[in-house]
Amino acid sequence: MRLLVLLLLLLPLAVLALLGTVVVTAVTSRRPATGEDVETSPEAYAGARRHAALVAAASWTALLVVAVALPASLPFGPDQGIALGCAPAVAGVVALLVAAVGERTWPGPAAPVRRASLARRTARDVAPRPLTALVLGWSAALLLVLLATGVSAHPDGRTVTVQPDDLSLSQAGPYPGAAYGVPIAAAVVVLLLATLLTLHLVASRPAVAQVSTADDTRLRLAAGRRVLAAVQLVVGGTLAGVLLAAGNALRNAATSRWAVDDVWTTSTEPVAHTLGTAALAAAPLVLVATLVVTGVALARAARGTATAPAPVPA
Repeated sequence: MRLLVLLLLLLPLAVLALLGTVVVTAVTSRRPATGEDVETSPEAYAGARRHAALVAAASWTALLVVAVALPASLPFGPDQGIALGCAPAVAGVVALLVAAVGERTWPGPAAPVRRASLARRTARDVAPRPLTALVLGWSAALLLVLLATGVSAHPDGRTVTVQPDDLSLSQAGPYPGAAYGVPIAAAVVVLLLATLLTLHLVASRPAVAQVSTADDTRLRLAAGRRVLAAVQLVVGGTLAGVLLAAGNALRNAATSRWAVDDVWTTSTEPVAHTLGTAALAAAPLVLVATLVVTGVALARAARGTATAPAPVPA
C-alpha cells in the first residue's frame, strides 16, 4: 500500500515535468511572426472552436475519470486516506496535461512565416481575475486549514484528542493531521505549478491560422477560463473533503460517555464541538460554491467564443 501511495504522489511530479517539457518545446519552436494582422475566416474560426471544444472535453473527461477511478482502485489500508486526499489534485494535474497537449495541437499556418500581433502575452493575460482570485483563495484556505489541523492533531498525525472534562479523554479519526496534510498540501502545490505552466502555454502558443488577433485572444481567454474552472473545482473540492473529515472527527472527539455505578454521563467540550459543527456546515457550502462557479465559468467560456465573425466581403 505504501508503494502505491508513493507512486500516487510521484505521478503529479512526473506530469509536472512533462508540462515543463511541453512549455519549453513550445517556446523554443516558435516561428517568426510579423505585426500584420489578418481578417478572420469563418471556416477557420469554426474549426478553431471545434478544436477548443474537443480539448476541453478531453481534459474534463480525464479529470472525471481519474477522480472516480483512482479512489475505486485503491485497496483498503491505513494509507488509503492519504491517497484519497491526493486523488483530486492528481486528477487535476492529469487534466492539465491533456489541456497542455491540446494547446500544442492548434491549427497552425502553413506558411513558414505567420502573421500575428507582436504584443507579448503572459499567463496573467489569459487568466480571468475573479477565477484567479478564487483559485488562490481556495488554496490559501486549504493550506491554513491543513496547518491548523496539523498543529491540533494527535502526535500520530491521523487522529485528534479532546478532553471533554477532567475525568475523560476522547480520541477520533481520521483527522487531517500531518500524515494526511503534508501529502495533500504537496499535491496541491504541484497542481498550482502545473496550472501556471498550462496558462503560460495558452498565452504563448502560436496564433491560430486565418484568425484575427481579437478572435484569437477570445479563444485564449476561453481556454484560460476552462483551466481555472477545473483547478478551482479540484482545490475547492479538496478543501470541502478536508473540512468534512476534520469536522466529523472533532464532533466525535468532543463528546464522550462514561459510567460510574451504572450511571451514564455525557460530557461535551464546547470549543471542539463548535469548530466541528462549523466545519461540517462549511464543507457542503464550499462544494456547492465550486460547482456553481464551474458551471458559470464554462458557460462564459462558451459564450465568449460563440459569436461567429462576419464573412469577409469578396
